Amino acid sequence: MERDETDQVEIKQKYPFRDGCVFCKISEGNEPARYLAPDGVETEDRSGVSGDGPLAFRNRLTWLRVMALVVPPGHPSQEQMWTDRDLYVPLIPYALALGRELTIDNLPDDTAPEGFRAISNFGRIAHQSQDHAHVHIITRPDYEAMPEVKADAPPLDASSGDIVVESAEVISAPWSVRITLAGITTQEKMWADPRLPDLIDSTIALAEKESPEGYRLAAEFLPVDGLGPAGLFILGGGQLDLYA
Repeated sequence: MERDETDQVEIKQKYPFRDGCVFCKISEGNEPARYLAPDGVETEDRSGVSGDGPLAFRNRLTWLRVMALVVPPGHPSQEQMWTDRDLYVPLIPYALALGRELTIDNLPDDTAPEGFRAISNFGRIAHQSQDHAHVHIITRPDYEAMPEVKADAPPLDASSGDIVVESAEVISAPWSVRITLAGITTQEKMWADPRLPDLIDSTIALAEKESPEGYRLAAEFLPVDGLGPAGLFILGGGQLDLYA
C-alpha cells in the first residue's frame, strides 16, 4: 500500500523525534551516517536519500560484511512500530529489498551470494540497545544457527486460520517458534502475501504472551530461488545470545 506525503507528516506527528536519540539525529541529518537506498546506493549526505518513509543506514558495528539498520519515520518504540501497520507495512519491503541488494543481487566481484537475516530485538534480554524502533539487516553469520522445526511436528494450539505456529529449537534461546502462512512455502511468497499483516499481528501477540520480558523476531533469506523456506521465528523465554 502506497503512503503519501500527508501520511508521513501524520506519522511524524504521532511519533515525534526525541532529543538525545542518536537514531533521531541520524534521521534528521544531524549525526554522521552512511545512508543506504534500497538499491544499495550509499551516501553520507542525508538529502541523498528519501526524506519520507523508512530510512536505512550502516551500523557502526562492522564484524559482519553487511550490518545495516532500517528505521521508520519519527521515534516509535519497537512495540509501537510492530503494532502499527502504517509503520511496518512500508518498512518490510524496504528492508528486504535492501538486504537482497546488498547480499544477493549486487555484490563485490570477489564475494559470493550470501543471503541475509532481518532481525528485531525487544528488550535488554534480546540485546536491544536503542529504544528507537529498528530492524537489523545482516549478512548471514555462519556461526549463529537459525532455529529448526522438527520434521513432521504438528502445528501448535496457537495456530489459527491461515496462521501456522510450530515449535522450533535453537541453542541460543530457551524457547522458539516458527510462524508461517498456510499454503506458502517460500520466503519470497510469504513476505509479499496480502495476509502478511495478519501474520505480523499474530506474531507480536504470541511473543508478548509467551515471553513478556523480551524476545527477538528473526527471518532468514537465502541466495536461492524463492529465498528459502518460509518462516518468521520468535526467540524468547530468557536471556538470548547476541543477534550476530
